[in-house]
This record gives sequence, structure tokens and C-alpha cells, in this order.
Amino acid sequence: MEYHKKSYTKSLLSRVMPKPGQTADAAIMEITNKILEKAADARSCYAATHELNDDVRFAEMLLVDGCFILEFLYRRKKADPPQNGDPILGNSLVLHDVRHDLLLLENQIPMFVLQILFDFSLVQPYPLFDLIISFFGNMLNFNLEIRKVVKTETAAHILGLLHDCYLPCDIAALERQNTSQINKHSAIELHRAGVDFKEGKGRDQICVNFSTSWRFSCLRRCCDSWVFQLCVGKPCFQIPKLCIHDSTEPFLRNLIAFEQCSPSFPHHITSYAFLMDTLIKTEEDVEVLEKAGVLENHSGASADATRLFNTICEEVVPVEFTFWEQWHDVQKYRHSNSSKNFASWTKRKRYYFSHRWALISVIAAFILFFLQVIQTIYTVRSFY
Repeated sequence: MEYHKKSYTKSLLSRVMPKPGQTADAAIMEITNKILEKAADARSCYAATHELNDDVRFAEMLLVDGCFILEFLYRRKKADPPQNGDPILGNSLVLHDVRHDLLLLENQIPMFVLQILFDFSLVQPYPLFDLIISFFGNMLNFNLEIRKVVKTETAAHILGLLHDCYLPCDIAALERQNTSQINKHSAIELHRAGVDFKEGKGRDQICVNFSTSWRFSCLRRCCDSWVFQLCVGKPCFQIPKLCIHDSTEPFLRNLIAFEQCSPSFPHHITSYAFLMDTLIKTEEDVEVLEKAGVLENHSGASADATRLFNTICEEVVPVEFTFWEQWHDVQKYRHSNSSKNFASWTKRKRYYFSHRWALISVIAAFILFFLQVIQTIYTVRSFY
């Protein structure tokens, strides 16, 4: 891979745009000096002291890695379909590994380093944001395009840029609560209590909504039962679709790690992972969400998806839950009489109608009872 990195770096530097009256070598030297000037700032972006203590060697590493990333993204954007002769783009396995490595938190290059290289290079027909998004796309739902445009100048690095794309526009206004104070309810429990799960299709990438028929609150107080839900409609829990692939778990883990290392950043992805961990406890929960279109599992059996969410929040520091407002409504509904009555009705229905012969027996019993009533009526009327 080091050989390919140097090859990509030479290719990018060969297309550097010299200033008027400046040679290509002078332009490359100017780029090198700018990276060297930013070496101290770049070193401060890493949690631990980098193994390269010498600023010159450290700047050289930033230069090679940064040029490789930009040249790779440029070729990937330009080559449609991918070039078969390219050692990376022409090999799907290597391409998958490169995507994985570029999303690791410990492999991130500061965005200002990429911006310096980008400003000097001939990949500018494509904005830097487009180069990044065109390759990574929507890692949580490949069927949905990233609709939010983020300024690259405000992002810490590529992983940070993708993280910002998943934040809702009104993230600062969201009500929050510590996760340790939240009661957990699984998807199957809520489903049996009358909650319908649906795929959320809001303007934000990760936007959760829980809606009930509160416009009929007066009627609800008069008729707080499962009959009300059958007549008016059941509560709806809308969650954006998550397409689970082999790359989903490492991507989520790196986003969570990024939030854990950045206390000032909204812990929205961590909150989403905690929400899914709360809803998913068994394979039954996964099946409920799959039928509702909230999950699309391409990684294997339901047990694999269950394991993913049951372990993803392990050793994660409790955070301010950004979906507190929606989950508070869920808890409020779950403790209402209508929820308990509907759950009781669902339990009886599963007990009595779980088998078709049980259903036939109940129907036959009702018919016999009805006929017996009619016979009794005619018998009584015959005496008069």
C-alpha cells in the first residue's frame, strides 16, 4: 500500500497549479512549506504524541497521506465506471479496505491539511465536499443520498464531515436527558402495546418522531382503551431506515468514538445507537423493525443485527440523550391505560388465536352460543 500511496502522491503533485511565473518544482516546495508550517497545529489534533517527533518527517507523512486521499477521491469521482487497470479502483476488495481505513478515527488527517493540498491541486472542478460524499455516500442508508451540505472548513476531518452530515439542522434546540434516567422498552413490547413502527422520511438523516392522536385528547380521556386505538389509530414511532452491511458496525463505532473524544460535539449518533440498543434486545425486536422498514439487514441473520446493537454501546460513557423528547412521549404512552389495555388484548389474542384451530374453536363457540340464544328466544316465545 505504501507503494500505491507514493504513486498516487506523484500523480497528484504532477498536476499542481503553479502561480504565474512559478515553476512546478517551486509550487511543490511551497506546498511542502505550508504543510510544515501547519505541522504543530496538525500534531495538536492527535490525542497522543505522534510516533514521528520530527516535524519534517511528520509533515512528509501528512503530505503523502493527504495527496493519496485526494488523488484517490479524484480518480474515484472521475472514473465512472471505475478503471480496471487501477491497482485500487480496479479491485473491489482493496477498495473496501481503503474505505474502512479512511473512516478509522486514528487514521484521520486534519481537514485543513487536505484543504491546503486541494487548493493547490487540479482536482478543483469538483468541490472537496463532493469528492468526499461521492465516495462514501450515505453509509447508514445507501438508498438515500446525503441532502445536507456541510462546509469543509468547519469539519475536523473526513469522519467529522460525515458526522456533521447526520446532525439535524435544529440540533441545538433538541431537549436532552442523561441516558441513565431513561426507562427501556423493547420494540416487541411497544408493538404489543399498540405502537406502530414506520420508516421515517424527514429532511434530516437521523430524525426520530413519535406521534399519538393527541388531537383527540378529550375523546381519549373519555375512552382510554384499546377500542380508542382501533377507531382513531395507533401511536406511530418513525425511525429512519438503517441498512446494515459489513461496514455499518465499524462506521458507527468510529462515529461514536469521535463523539466520545469531542465533548463539545452533540452526541447525536451515540444517542441513536443507544435508542436502537434500547429497542433491540432479541431477534424478535429485529424482525418487528424489519417488517416496519426501519431496518434492512444485509449482514446475515437477525442474531447478527441483535448482537451489533447489544454490544455497540458497551463501555460508552453515558451521554445527553438527544431523543429525550420523543422517548419521553413513548414512556408516557407506555404507562397510560390505553397502552396497558392494548397489551392485555394483544396477549389474550396471542393466547387464544395463536393457532388456527384455536381460532376456529372460538368462532364455533360463538356460533353455537348465538344459535343457543336464538333457540332460547323461540322457546320462550312459544309459551306466549
